[in-house]
Amino acid sequence: MQILKNVYLTLCKLRDFTIIGSVVFVIGLVLVQIFLRYIASGAFRPFAWGDELIRNLSAWMFFLGASLAAREGSHISLDFLVKKIFKGKARWAADKLVCLICLAIVGMVIVVGFQSALDNPASMVNLPSVPMTVFFLAIPVGMSFVFIDFLLVLIFGYHPFSKKALAAAEAEKAAATEKEAE
Repeated sequence: MQILKNVYLTLCKLRDFTIIGSVVFVIGLVLVQIFLRYIASGAFRPFAWGDELIRNLSAWMFFLGASLAAREGSHISLDFLVKKIFKGKARWAADKLVCLICLAIVGMVIVVGFQSALDNPASMVNLPSVPMTVFFLAIPVGMSFVFIDFLLVLIFGYHPFSKKALAAAEAEKAAATEKEAE
């Protein structure tokens, strides 16, 4: 379990840095494009590839952000309705069924996403030597994270590596250490 936790948290850090780096880069590029288009009018022209790169990086931010929301359980749900209708074992079964349905849908999106990404290897963006495959891979990569997150929820009944669960584990560990010290 510890190896799984370390691998998963390392991948999460990589995902988080990718999201943060993409957001910072996109904001910077948008500001440069605005400056070149409206303020430096005439002397300089905006980058021909700038708008296309911003649009394509948005896909990476969207799908990686969706995986972050899946980890933290932040997606929209009908929790109130489910809690009212289902109680006890029926609630447990309903939660598992929903998780299985989500896994099936996400799995289909991953397969179709990989097919779409690999179908057009010759398609290029305006940037030199950057194939569209790089940007189309945002769908299966981001959804693979979502799949792993839903699989963990299915197995454990909650996400064992969410910030809330990790904080609770740390608090429990600190309380045990404090109790031993007494």
